Order: sequence, then C-alpha cells, then structure tokens
Amino acid sequence: MKRITSIATALTALFGLAVSGCDKKTSEDLKQKAEETKQTVERKAKEAKEAADKQIEKAKPKLKEFGEKANDATQEAMEKTKEAANSAAEKLKEATNTSPQPVSPTPAP
Repeated sequence: MKRITSIATALTALFGLAVSGCDKKTSEDLKQKAEETKQTVERKAKEAKEAADKQIEKAKPKLKEFGEKANDATQEAMEKTKEAANSAAEKLKEATNTSPQPVSPTPAP
C-alpha cells in the first residue's frame, strides 16, 4: 500500500509540474495525462492486491497447520492435567486410608 501511495504522490507531483510549466500544452493533453496517471495507479493497486492475495493464500496452509498443532498441544495438556489430578486424588485417598485408627481409651468387654 505504501508503494501505491508513493506512486500516486509522484504522479501527482509530475502532473503539478506539467500544469505549472506548460504554456504550450493544451487542456486536452493534460486530461490525457491525468487519465493515464489514473489508469496507472489503478493498475498498480490491482497488482498489489493480487500479490497480497497470493501471499495470503500461501499462508493459509501454514496457519491451518499451526492451528492443528495448537489444538493437539491443548488436548495433550488437558490429558496430562487430568492424569496429574487423578494421581493426586489417588495419593490423597491412600494417605487417608492408611492413617492409624485412633485407639479407644476404654477396653472392650
């Protein structure tokens, strides 16, 4: 987009110079130059858009691949978190089941 703006600015400046220093040019010549300039800018803008579209299309498969990898990593992290939680719960359960039972102060009859 910068390139198109630069081209348009340069062409406008050239057009301004042509207008200011042209005693011999006719109005019709100036209109022709303006039309040519407009067509050039439009063509360059179209070319830039097409180039950008091609780059976007090239990037789409990589973006899809990155998305799939991120999804896989998320699934794996969820599984590991679940396993860690289950392991912690199991260890807590074992710790509470193996603790000694309190001794009753009265003997059994």
